[in-house]
Amino acid sequence: MEGLEDLPDDKLVAMCQKELPADLTAYRELLRRYEGLIYNTCFKLLGSRADAEEVAQDAMIQVFHKIHQFEGRAAFKTWLYKIVHNYCRNRISKIIRKREGQEAYEQHAADTMPDSDNPAENFEMSAHVEEALGKLKERDREIVVLKFMSGLTLQEIADVLDLGLSAAKMRLYRALDEFKEAYLRLEGDAPVPLPTEE
Repeated sequence: MEGLEDLPDDKLVAMCQKELPADLTAYRELLRRYEGLIYNTCFKLLGSRADAEEVAQDAMIQVFHKIHQFEGRAAFKTWLYKIVHNYCRNRISKIIRKREGQEAYEQHAADTMPDSDNPAENFEMSAHVEEALGKLKERDREIVVLKFMSGLTLQEIADVLDLGLSAAKMRLYRALDEFKEAYLRLEGDAPVPLPTEE
């Protein structure tokens, strides 16, 4: 009798469609056949072993859940690599957003916190940072701390705060604007007076 490793992809796919989720045998053979190639593709696209491992796993989980929808109009390998490519593209977008957020913060920090070789000035500056943080609304302070002191990614912040990614990004940018205003007021450079509460 022919072993699973000798079967073509389309027969393994048909077995998966018939047997999953009860029997994982054919799925495991597809996994064995392609996991190395998937990982290498992810690694080349993403340049990070950790990202490549995570994306490869996510893609194979997606195959597990979506293989019943595979109709055979293209080769299984083509369908599989479309999934892998989409996951990689999504991760690249996330990496770019994270990098842009980091660059925005670094530029923001460079604009608002002048360099100083004087330790007394540095201490005063960090006291101003603490004070400026203290003047923020709780929700603004929370997101600034999560991002720049806890080092969370925007996605992690979104998860922690039960927000969508774009909502987390908008909240962070608004909080940074508030922080900048609060910091500049403390430095005496603020273009606008402190708001008065009615």
